[in-house]
Order: sequence, then C-alpha cells, then structure tokens
Amino acid sequence: MRYTFFCLLTLLIGCATAQQPQISLRSVPKKTPPHPQAVTHFLRARFAEATGQRDQAISELRAAVQYDSTSATLYSALARNLNAVRRFQDAVKPARRAVQIDPENVQNRWLYYHALSQGRDTTAAVDQLNTIVRLAPRDMSAYNQLLQIYNARGQHSKVITVLDSIVAIPGQGTRAKLFAAENYHRLRAFDKAEQIYRDILEEDPNNDDLLFQLGITQLSRGDTLSAEQYFRQIIALQDYSVNKQTVPVWVQLVHIYTHTDHLNRLLEEPDLRLVNRLGNVLLRMVRGRHDHDEKMLFADMAERVLNHQLQTNPENQTLLGTKARLLLDANRTAEARKTYRHANSQGEKIEYHLGIARSYRIEENWASAQQILENLHRDTRPESEYYDQIAFDLARVYLRQNEITSARDIYQQAVDTRPGHTGFRYELARTYLFDRNWEKAIPLLEPLVADTEDNPEFLEHVLFDLGRSLERAGQFDGAVAIFQRLLALDQDHAEASNYLGYMLAERGERLTEAKKLIERALKIDPENGAYLDSLGWVYYQLKQYENAARWLDRALAVEEETLRQTDPNSPIVDGLRENLAVIHEHAGDAAQKMGDFSRASHHYERAIEFDPDNQTLREKFKNLSKDDSSLNE
Repeated sequence: MRYTFFCLLTLLIGCATAQQPQISLRSVPKKTPPHPQAVTHFLRARFAEATGQRDQAISELRAAVQYDSTSATLYSALARNLNAVRRFQDAVKPARRAVQIDPENVQNRWLYYHALSQGRDTTAAVDQLNTIVRLAPRDMSAYNQLLQIYNARGQHSKVITVLDSIVAIPGQGTRAKLFAAENYHRLRAFDKAEQIYRDILEEDPNNDDLLFQLGITQLSRGDTLSAEQYFRQIIALQDYSVNKQTVPVWVQLVHIYTHTDHLNRLLEEPDLRLVNRLGNVLLRMVRGRHDHDEKMLFADMAERVLNHQLQTNPENQTLLGTKARLLLDANRTAEARKTYRHANSQGEKIEYHLGIARSYRIEENWASAQQILENLHRDTRPESEYYDQIAFDLARVYLRQNEITSARDIYQQAVDTRPGHTGFRYELARTYLFDRNWEKAIPLLEPLVADTEDNPEFLEHVLFDLGRSLERAGQFDGAVAIFQRLLALDQDHAEASNYLGYMLAERGERLTEAKKLIERALKIDPENGAYLDSLGWVYYQLKQYENAARWLDRALAVEEETLRQTDPNSPIVDGLRENLAVIHEHAGDAAQKMGDFSRASHHYERAIEFDPDNQTLREKFKNLSKDDSSLNE
C-alpha cells in the first residue's frame, strides 16, 4: 500500500513537470574565497595594529595585497595604518585603490581624504568631501571640513553653498541650523541668517537667545529700530530685570540709545518701567567705566533720563539723591552739592550729608569736609549702617591734612566699639606706620594675619605691612619669613619681591637671589624709583660700581620727579624724602668706590638735605672731604 502511494505521487509530480514550459538557467558565479596567505597576513596585521605596532601592521598588509589585490578591506587597512604614522603620501595609493574597489564605502573615502589633505592635495581632497556629502548627506563632519577649507581659501560663495546644503537636509536639527545662521551672519548673508532665526522662532516664539541673535543681525544690517524692538521684547519677557542673562541685552540697548534721536523717542513713550530701569543701568555703567569719554557719555544719558523723570515729579527725594550722586561721579561737585541739599530739603538723610562731604573732598576743601564729617561722627551711633563710612572718610580727611594723631583717635574709637572689624584694626595699625612706630604697629598687624586668611587680597596688604614693620624693627629673620609667605601667595607681588631682594642686598647675602627678586619687580613696574635703587645696590654689593651708578642715576631721576609732582602736605612726602636720602647715599658710595670724589660729595650733600639728622651721612661727607683734601695736596 505504501509502495502504491509513492508510485502515484511520483507519477503526479512527473505529469505536472511535463506540463510546465522549459526554463534555461545560467549558473551564478560564487565569490572567490580569499587567499589563505592573505587572510594570515591580514590577521597578523590586525594583531600588530591592536598592539600599536604600526610598522609591523603595514608590512603584513603589504604582503597580504600581494596575494589578494581585489580586497578593499586590505587596502583600506593599509591606508589607515599609513595615515596613523603620518606617511600620507604613501597612503594615497592604497586609499585610492580601496575607493575604486568599493566606491560607495564612506569610510574608505574618509581615509582617502585624510591622505590627500595631509599630503597637501586639497583639490582632490575637496572632491572626496563632496562625494562623502553625496553618499552620507547627514555627515556633518564632512560639511565642517569643507567649510574650513573654503574659509581658509576665502571662497565665501562656496561656504554659503555648503551652508545652504546643510540647511536643506530634511529634518535638520536646530543646532545645525543655528550653526549655519551664525556663519551666514559672519559672511553678511543677513537675509539667510534672519530666515533661519524666524523659522525656529515660529516653534519657540519666546526664545531669548534667538531674539537676541535677530537683534544683532538687524544691527549688523543697520536697522537699529528693528534691533531695538527685539531687545525690548527680551527685556519685557525678563520683567525688566538686570542680571547675568540680560546684561548683554541692556548693553546693546544702551548703545542704541547713545543716538540722541533714539533716546528722545524712548523718553516720549509711556514705557516707564523701561525708562526707569535704563536709568539704573546707565548709572551702573558710569560707575564701572574707566574710560573718561565713555563715562561722560553715559553720565549725560543718565542725567537726561533722570531729568525726564523729575519733570513729572520734581520733588522726588530718591531721584534727587540719585542725580546728585551722578553729578558727583561726573566731578560736577558744585551742582552735586546743590542737588544733595535739594534732596535734604525733603527730609534730611545721612547719605546726602556724606555726599556733600565727598564733594568737598574732591575739591580738596578739607576744612568743610571735616566739619560735616565731625558732626556726623558725633551724632551717629556705631550700629548705624553709615558709621563705617563716616569713620573712614573722617580719618582720611585727617590723614590728608597730616593729622595722624586725629586719624588714629577715630580708628581707635571704632576698634573699641567694633573690636572684630578687621578694616578698622588694619587702618589703626597703618597710622603707626605713618609715624614709623614699628613697635606699635607689629602687635596690631600680627593677629590680623589669621583674621584675614579668608580674604587673600586683604591678607597680602597685612603681610606686606607686617614684613616691613618687622624689618624696620630689626627682626630680619621674621621679616624674611613673612615676605616669603607673601610671595608664596602671589609670586608677582612686585613690592614684596623688591623689599625682600633689597633686604638681602643690604646684608650682602644671597645676592644672586636678591637680583632675581628685584628684576622680577622691575619687570612688573620698570619705572619704579625704589626698585631701580634696589638693583643698583645689588650691583654695588657685587662690586660692579659702574652698573650700580647707572641704575642709581635712573632711580634718582624717577624719585625726584615724583617728589616734584606730589602735594607737599601729602603723607607720602616723608617716604619720598627718605627714599631720596637713601638713593643719594648709595650713589655717593658708588661714586666714591670709582674714585669720583666730587660726584660722591654732591650725592652726600643732597642726601643730608633730605635727612639732616642722619649722623652716618654727615660722617661719610666729613671723611670724604678729608680724603679729597689730601688728594688735592
């Protein structure tokens, strides 16, 4: 039965086959298997490449292609390793062969591009990049390379063409579009940049960054009115705040309003929040500018805004006080006093009296400033928010009149009432420095070292003053330790470098180190008379007297000119006279060593003029006169 079924099935299949038309089939060629030796060399090359043995890998791959010259994989591996060892010219041929065998392989074309570009065949390299862009239109690295090449060549039209291709990629992301817009803007293709920003803004209409870029684009094309509207939109979205994010926007608005017509138009609008905040921004810019012309420009704009506000509210005390301070910042002291007094007529405030006192200080009318500040100091309690400023300002007025004891009394009272106030303690110590009372200054400065460690800038001042006080008090080793600590904090502290270098030079110790320290100070401040003197003295100690005289002469020229330009009542005059006495003494010593007794005599006489009580100087001059007389005989 089973046999019968099999026979019937065979018969049916045969009949069905017989009824089908005959089809002639050609054989399908099978891919030739790789040569075993090629595979062996390839595997050895991969191992060598993985272990960083590039030269061995190259050797194995060259052997492999001898057995199989149709493998793109072998040629690309050879090109990759040659590129890796910077044999770009050698890599060109195998990379080209890999591309010929497998022209659709983007990785092979990248290998070919790198070999060509590093081999300086940029024209052929660009052709490869264009092919890569065609094969892999989303490969942004290829576009970036094209942009770099065209930018380097100055081919701006081709740069724009590449950017157009980037923007045209379907589904292109926002980052790539913004990249294109930025480059369009740089190439002054403002319409293209603007269109991208507008397209993105349709999906995100309150994007501050895009609005800002649109504003900058409008400014670049000269459309300040449109730019202003974009910037104002951002400010309104940020509720007219002034913060890190909005400062660049305010800066652009301020520069727009430097044009009188734009500012006039703004002041005629009812947008009071913008006007009020603009006034505050302008005041900040006045106080933050060092350029005189810019400062005056912003001050004038701020005054116009304030005057506009005062037109509707002429007795507004806050506005009057703000305007007075602005006038003071602009050094219009008489107008500032008048405005402060007007503000005080609405109700007296300490801050306005301080402003009036400051106006007198700017004019160097110390008596008037002193009278106001003494009254304020007498009537203001230490817990007042204005007490610190009153005490500091009054003490400074005393110091400018060389009334050191009066200034010390103010600081001592402040320290007694506010013992934790490091600023008062430091200024109290400094009053003793002015008197050269080092023994009194040292115990005040020493505890400040620990108390100011969290304020590096303040700590540097304390360390410097403590170091020089210790040196003047004869505590050499202690002074050296303090200056070394200061230089460890700030190696570019010129004063400390010079002071320590001079201390060593005075003792004739570590002169090479002393010279380096002083030269470092002079590199920072090359026209400092004290530093010039220090270097001259190092050369003296090194017995290089002509070099010493040359540097000392330069020091004298600088210091004498500084003294001529300094107010005779200034507290620094005594220090300048002391410096000149020392420098003249050094110059006299150098001249004596060179046998120039006439020149030495001149310098000693000048030194005595600046320091008449110095007996050492008088002895030097007396002995020099004897030596000179004996020589004349």
